[in-house]
Amino acid sequence: MLSPRANLFYLLLIAIPLTTAKIFTKCELAEKLRALKAPPEDIPTWVCIAEHESRLDTSAVGPPNGDGSRDHGLLQINDRYWCWVQEDGPAACGNKCSDFEDDDIRDDFICARRVFRATKRRTGNGFTAWVVYGQHCNGPDVGRYTSECSAVAKNETTRS
Repeated sequence: MLSPRANLFYLLLIAIPLTTAKIFTKCELAEKLRALKAPPEDIPTWVCIAEHESRLDTSAVGPPNGDGSRDHGLLQINDRYWCWVQEDGPAACGNKCSDFEDDDIRDDFICARRVFRATKRRTGNGFTAWVVYGQHCNGPDVGRYTSECSAVAKNETTRS
């Protein structure tokens, strides 16, 4: 028979959700984005952004930006407006930033699409919200980020 303290410890272990980080391959991420209903023609661009923003690492937290904010997770969601660092606070995506630092990228992608839509309304191109887009992910060769992924690549067209 376990002591009450040991029982409490085991109960807490069961009750606390365990989160893990993941470093995706480009093809794993492309397949996951396809499952999350990303437009097929946008998947290479999302993979490119994730590679250059986080090195495909869901636990990535960027260094402080010029305004003191940081970027979180696979798609580097900024904590100035989109997520909150403290226990609660205003956030356009309604998430804690730590929600974007685990292996479940559904919430990351939902927020990234919100960022994309808001930026698209302002600039005409939602991908410009990510600094790496202009330098690395905008052009006819962006398809190379998923070209070796046979199941995904055959369903995509390159973005120009």
